[in-house]
Order: sequence, then C-alpha cells, then structure tokens
Amino acid sequence: MAGVLLSGPAGAGKSQLARQLLAQLEGPAVAADFQSIVVALLLLERAGDGRYPVRPDWILPLAEYVRRAVVTGAVNRDMSVVLTNSDGDPERRRFLLDLLGDGASERVFDPGRDVVAARLADAVTGQLSAQCESAIARWYARLRP
Repeated sequence: MAGVLLSGPAGAGKSQLARQLLAQLEGPAVAADFQSIVVALLLLERAGDGRYPVRPDWILPLAEYVRRAVVTGAVNRDMSVVLTNSDGDPERRRFLLDLLGDGASERVFDPGRDVVAARLADAVTGQLSAQCESAIARWYARLRP
C-alpha cells in the first residue's frame, strides 16, 4: 500500500481513523500521527475524557523531526504509512504527500467546525484553549476561497 495522508482539523478524529486504517492493513505499517508523537515525547497520557493535553510550543519542531524520520524510514523499507495532518495549507499538504512517495493519496476528514470545537473544548468550562482556537481558525480560514 502506498502512503495515506489523513487531513482534517485538530479534533476531527484523524488519530482514531489512522488506527482503524492500520488495523485493516496487511504487512508492516506505521502511523505517523503528529499529536501521538508529541504525547509520546512528553511521556503524557490522554486525559480521562480522551482529550490530549495542550502541547508546549517548544516540542513542535522535535515532533516534526521525529515524524519525518518515521515516514522516511518506513517509506525506505516499503512499509505502509498513515500520516495525519491538521494544517490546511495546500503547500504543506503537497510536501507531506511528496514525503510519502509515489502513489500516496489524501483523505480529508472534517466532521464540521461545531463538532471539532466541542471535541476540543475543556470538559469542565466548555472553553477552547488559545492553541485549539488557533488550530481551528487556521484550518477553516484555509478552506475559504
């Protein structure tokens, strides 16, 4: 299988979809899920409500480096790769598809702004962190013509 890029806003459910896709694949396969890499690098676990913690900005370049290394290593070993992306920037999406190599495809998964905001909101206050608000705004701003 060639690589698959799952694109969608933060909180859309890309990580869950990536796990489902991996379970269906035969042979060696890897998920290069950005948020899961961040959580692993920080030695964190999901909260009881299933939400990830807000990530510190300093971890982002390291997580991106690790994700690229995972994808490159897997592609060089002819492994299937499921890569997640919450950046709606067309250039970024092209870069990630190129990283996956020939035959890569993209699936956009977006349950809608209201669903995403509800999934990312604090379970107690119902408020979005500044980081989550920014991520949502970035994705949907890039969808406007």
